[in-house]
Amino acid sequence: MKYISFFVFVFFAIISDAVAQRPPANPRLTAMLGQKDESLLQDTIKMLNNSSSEDDLQLLINYYNATKNPEKSTSVAELLKQKFPNGKTAFNELGERIYNERDPEQNEKNYRELIARFGSQPAFVNRLDGSRYFVAVTFLGKNKPGKVMEYLNMIRDTVYKTSAFSYAARESIGTKDYKLGETLIRKTFADLKGDTTHKGYDEFCRIFSELLYQNGKYEEGYPYAKTVYDKQSKTTSVSFPQLKNTYLNYLVALNKYRDAYPLMEEQLRSGAASQLVKDKFKTAYVTIHNTDNGYSALIASISEEMKEKTSAAVAKKMINEPAYNFELKDLKGKTVKLDDFKGKVVILDFWATWCGPCKASFPMMQEAVNKYKNDKNVVFLFIHTMETAPDATKAAGDYIRDKKYTFNVLMDLKDPVTKNNLAATGYKVRGIPAKFVIDGSGNIRFSTIGHTAAGTDAFLEEMNAMIELARKG
Repeated sequence: MKYISFFVFVFFAIISDAVAQRPPANPRLTAMLGQKDESLLQDTIKMLNNSSSEDDLQLLINYYNATKNPEKSTSVAELLKQKFPNGKTAFNELGERIYNERDPEQNEKNYRELIARFGSQPAFVNRLDGSRYFVAVTFLGKNKPGKVMEYLNMIRDTVYKTSAFSYAARESIGTKDYKLGETLIRKTFADLKGDTTHKGYDEFCRIFSELLYQNGKYEEGYPYAKTVYDKQSKTTSVSFPQLKNTYLNYLVALNKYRDAYPLMEEQLRSGAASQLVKDKFKTAYVTIHNTDNGYSALIASISEEMKEKTSAAVAKKMINEPAYNFELKDLKGKTVKLDDFKGKVVILDFWATWCGPCKASFPMMQEAVNKYKNDKNVVFLFIHTMETAPDATKAAGDYIRDKKYTFNVLMDLKDPVTKNNLAATGYKVRGIPAKFVIDGSGNIRFSTIGHTAAGTDAFLEEMNAMIELARKG
């Protein structure tokens, strides 16, 4: 329920384009949890259970969840569905289905169901825009630009609509739908009518510059990248590493090597350099130094320096704790246990389809999987946990297949009795992505939370260092 509640909050916050904040605690729930008089508490529970108000029944569900009584929570939830088949809870659940669905045709069916059940209800008629957006983005990368535009154009809230087009444009970068993405972000700029004070303006510029770069429109895109880059992240809400990468790509593409060289060397030293930077660094070096003398030595020193720094930093993080021996099923229903891999180094990656940082780390994780694919003593397991989708196994499988990742995915589904994700609980996972490196004796040697690596080279160097130290036990 914790993660479902989080989704519902984000789902409606995005509709109003508001700044995300946690909703205030329910004072009625707080009062129930603090009630010392058992007789009064039971009277309140009885009243709520017999209430004709959906809010009252939801309060009772929240109370049972807070007091860890899953059986009664489930019972009241079923009662709520019976009494209010088209109420707020049902609306939220269907909205969540639309959020999690990756198949565009199925999502159109979900949307039609949403409209049929809730489209004429005054309480919900102004709360449909988020679903329209989520249906639209499921069509990205499917060669159906008309469908993307159709659902985005259904959005009624004009303020949200301006941002929604930019959100979809940003998502189009991940699906490599660059031409459509450019069309979408141009719509955002058209809506702005020259207003540079919009709170999302810097991010709009970054998205626009990235898409123009991908479409080879370097001269047009460069001013947008430079305008935001020059703010140096002090007055912009844009992710500075993302912005720096885009700006550097433009400098290289436009042969502005004197401006590019310091940034190129900085990225190489931090392990964040793109393939383009690696390919063009020698050209930049020669432009600056008028010779390639010393180039090979510089590259060798940069590589050695990164290895030494990474190894020293990783060694300080080494721990030695017994690993929880999970028993989970993979996407095909086969049971997999940690004990199956005795004598091998095992890397666990806890993730979920709703987790942006988890998915952002996956291209680098795929690089790591590729690097060790012929090493029979190193195993990567991707544990999907903390699900919000009604069919988490389908959602996880669809995502992995859609992105063509070659991951061994295990499903840490909620226990029907405790409602806990047992593997996540066993590893004391409080947030995702969470990664664990386990040695051949079944002990955790490294654990990390979040996605913090500067780039692929830095990530692979760190992963390699952890694996090699874990091999030694």
